[in-house]
Amino acid sequence: MTMTSGRAGQPSVVLVGAHGYGREHLHRLARLQAAGRLRLVGVADPRPLDAEQRSLAGAAAHRPDAAELIAAVEPDLVILATPVHTHVDLAVLALRAGAHVLLEKPPAPTLDGLGQLLAAQRETGRACQIGFQAFGSGAVDELTRQIRAGVLGEVRGIAATGLWWRDDDYWSRSAWAGRRWLHGRPVNDGALTNAFAHAVALAVRLDGSGGDRSIRQIELDTYRTRAVTAHDTASVRLRTARGTPVTIAVTLCAQQPVEPFIEVFGSAGTAVLHYTQDRLRTPAGDSVHRRTDLVENLLDQIADPGVPLLVPLSQTLSFTQVAEAVHRSPAPVEVAQRSLTDLPALTRRAATTGRLYRELGADWARAAAYRWTPPSHPPTG
Repeated sequence: MTMTSGRAGQPSVVLVGAHGYGREHLHRLARLQAAGRLRLVGVADPRPLDAEQRSLAGAAAHRPDAAELIAAVEPDLVILATPVHTHVDLAVLALRAGAHVLLEKPPAPTLDGLGQLLAAQRETGRACQIGFQAFGSGAVDELTRQIRAGVLGEVRGIAATGLWWRDDDYWSRSAWAGRRWLHGRPVNDGALTNAFAHAVALAVRLDGSGGDRSIRQIELDTYRTRAVTAHDTASVRLRTARGTPVTIAVTLCAQQPVEPFIEVFGSAGTAVLHYTQDRLRTPAGDSVHRRTDLVENLLDQIADPGVPLLVPLSQTLSFTQVAEAVHRSPAPVEVAQRSLTDLPALTRRAATTGRLYRELGADWARAAAYRWTPPSHPPTG
């Protein structure tokens, strides 16, 4: 059956992936449809929808095959909340079908995949927003404004600290979770590339280099405590396009979790951004901010191309270069969970001193540092 296109009036939307974070998108789309901002015309997922999902989807068609559904309904917008290793193929398919795309993070597991996405976007002229929700935070906007206004003085360094706990259920939630490869395709899951992807993306962009400019050099060490192939603990030291030193230390083995935060060290003071809570502390004072929804921002841009996207695909180059370094690096060193003594203190020391775990003297941190210099030009696909 051929379905009616929604290219006139309210934008028609297809959601690909209704489970996991896709369920959050279903709630969001139901709200926006009730507000008259869009029409949800299809949901693609190989698994059946439960009662709540069917209620949220309303009259929207449900099919297991995304390509078949997109071809049938010709949507204006496709939202992709699917496994990482499917992102590139599905986003390229949606763009070439004439749809704008909101693609959940990370956009691609490798630089080659990002190149394919950028080429498809250039070819089609469609908008592509990446689901780094933290970039919709007013706290990020305010911190960026203060950096540019010189409130912190000269930016001398940036640090990101991530201390979360993820149990065995997290690592067994799907076939691709905790995998570096699946069926010969790169997945590149892990603490840096997925769980703390927002921290990495923010840290490499806040100094003003822009996420579309190449990082100068990356050095990292990675570890795992679970029966997976990806890392759950890692530290990274890099220099942005402007030469600002950035250190990121994260773990999913912190038994007393703390919400992640980013520190910007300036000659006139330090800023602390709690990006999951939209909280900011700077020399100008403490503040809590509202967050702009990325789907709504994309709808605004579709209606008026003069509205800038908050997270355009091109702005994810520097993040994907970090992901590429993880992809290229040796397998993470296996350590016993019980060996990770003083992990919170070590993570803070790594982030604030600019040193990798392996340089801090912990018995378990014995990974050889992996160094990689990204290419100075963006991938071409």
